[in-house]
Amino acid sequence: MVSRRAFIATTAAGIAGAALLGPRASRLVHAQEAKRGGTLRLLQIEPAIGFNPALEGTNWPETMRMVYNGLTDFNETGDLVPGLARSWTASEEADTFTFKLAPGVQFHDGQPCTADDVRFTYEMVADSKVASPLNVYVANLKSIDTPDKSTVTLRFNGPNVLMMPGVSAMGILPKHLWAGADPRKSQYLAQPVGTGPFKLKDWQRGDHLTFVANRDYFRKGRPYLDQVIFKVVSDAATGIQSFRNGELDAVLSQGVPGGLPYALVRQIVDAKPPNIVTNEFVQAFSQILWMNCAAPPFDNPKVRRAIAHSINKDLIVKALLQGFGRVQDSVVGNFPSMRWAHDPAIKSDYSPARANQLLDEAGYPKKAGGRFKITILATEGFRVKLSEALRAMFTAVGIESSIQSSTWAPYIQRIRQDRDTAGMIWTIFIPRQVDPSLILDYLSPKNAKPGGSNYSQWTNARAGELIEAARATGNQAKRKGMYQEIQKIVADEAPVVPLYSALGVDMWQRYVEGIHSIDSLTGTLSTIDTVSLNRS
Repeated sequence: MVSRRAFIATTAAGIAGAALLGPRASRLVHAQEAKRGGTLRLLQIEPAIGFNPALEGTNWPETMRMVYNGLTDFNETGDLVPGLARSWTASEEADTFTFKLAPGVQFHDGQPCTADDVRFTYEMVADSKVASPLNVYVANLKSIDTPDKSTVTLRFNGPNVLMMPGVSAMGILPKHLWAGADPRKSQYLAQPVGTGPFKLKDWQRGDHLTFVANRDYFRKGRPYLDQVIFKVVSDAATGIQSFRNGELDAVLSQGVPGGLPYALVRQIVDAKPPNIVTNEFVQAFSQILWMNCAAPPFDNPKVRRAIAHSINKDLIVKALLQGFGRVQDSVVGNFPSMRWAHDPAIKSDYSPARANQLLDEAGYPKKAGGRFKITILATEGFRVKLSEALRAMFTAVGIESSIQSSTWAPYIQRIRQDRDTAGMIWTIFIPRQVDPSLILDYLSPKNAKPGGSNYSQWTNARAGELIEAARATGNQAKRKGMYQEIQKIVADEAPVVPLYSALGVDMWQRYVEGIHSIDSLTGTLSTIDTVSLNRS
């Protein structure tokens, strides 16, 4: 069992105290040496909906981080540190959290950021009608109190073990601009106003986003850069080539559309060019295969299990990932943050013979033209290559398939909002898993509606009951038992097929300083305000 006092020590005052010492010292050293000015050019994915962190969740943290701040932040070592909140406390039961806001913080339009803005943002995230991907962090929210302009208290109906990691991802929105607006249609989706280190100057969809420094940023003297340009490309391989040619300053693995082109990355890593820095790091990222369980043929568990047995994950990791990853079988990955709950007994063996047997039993015999036909949805770039490999494996067991490729925005719109996926398979990375409840929230029945995160539309009453019960207790021993039962249910029902966990590989030109590869809810650009260019 996790001690409540230990939990508090690592999520509240203890973190705040440590944050005010170590990270500040290291950043001051960089501040004394950092050169100011210049433009940083990055390869980066653009938001699918727009600049509302309540809707985009943790899938576009680098982009959101430019404009918004959460109450907490992450430093260069991935530790939780003060953000808009200068300090915080938590109750012994971990059901009440109080934040004290830093003084003098302003939005980009000059209006002060107050406790009312924090309350407004959290109420939006908690609103079931909004269907925010961040809702998991504030599930069972009971009340929000704002006794004064700089104090916010959140109360929950029971322990909330995700509160502190989650607040970093919840960029605070200005109430005076968003109140009364449709979260999915507001003009501020394309014209964001936040408290962050940069302001959005220009957004040419499908081409680039340009950000300029916020010279009224509450962290005085930052950012060091004048401008940041996110270059948007449909094929990441093209972006990698631009980086090798010196047309881009950095490529961050957590912002590459469709995933890294690993063959090109392997070439760069092995060549060790003197002008390029490469950094491999462990990240809690899972590539998951999804199926629409609400329609044939994937409404049959035997078909879904057959799909799992038809996939040669080892080959995918070796050939497509070039070794930058490892096979994952259980939906709860064997990551440092979740190892306590991971069940190593869960295995999904590659067995075409077993796949054929299950398909026969499901009533789909082999015949001319295939057992049945499906569509594999993909985005341009690496995901197409992965889909081609999957198609060959499906063909080997008599399943005919075709690939439909698009850019990211219509891809995720179709899957998440439209739910136009009958007879379809697709892959989505689930990033930044700091707790098992994050990945399992994607399988919760309450999220099966359009806009929710249960893309497979799988509804299992027992699994749903366990998911909610595990989130409502701080007793780790009890949570482990629940999570291991869920893993067995998911392995048996196969609503999703975990494929692999990928290593992060960040690359930047050697003159770029202050980048830190961080597997956090706000991504590698958590420290964008301390990045500088030193070409001397």
